[in-house]
Amino acid sequence: MGRFFALVALLAVIGAVLVVALTPIGRPDQHAVSGRSADARDRHLPVYWTVRPGDTFTMIAKKTGLSITQLEALNPTVDPNSIAPGQRLLLRRHPPVRHAAHKPIGPQFWTVKPGESFGSIAAKTQISIVTLEHLNPQLKPATLQPGDRVRLRR
Repeated sequence: MGRFFALVALLAVIGAVLVVALTPIGRPDQHAVSGRSADARDRHLPVYWTVRPGDTFTMIAKKTGLSITQLEALNPTVDPNSIAPGQRLLLRRHPPVRHAAHKPIGPQFWTVKPGESFGSIAAKTQISIVTLEHLNPQLKPATLQPGDRVRLRR
């Protein structure tokens, strides 16, 4: 019987914690400190809202799921009482720019010129001779010929 009451008590505590954690702070139209409601995040808002005739901050807030306070914070230079058609309002911060995978600097292959050796290629490209030999097992340093292609990187 004691285990039953312990289980019921544990479930009650978990339920209370969830209620407190999921309840918005402040007035009903304000959202938690996160800056955006779960609805707005789930809808993947565009970065901007272009104001149309008849739009108001209140109407835009309702359609986007943002609070008026959030719209004002995202657009500090805009007077909420005098928005004009065609004006763009920021609805969310720009996401960080994703850069393509880092491409190593320099060529991937070296075409051997007359008089060049693994040593001279290594010196010019600042790649060790050992690395060049590992990348080019089909080439023998003693038989290197002009026109051969030496791999410099993977």
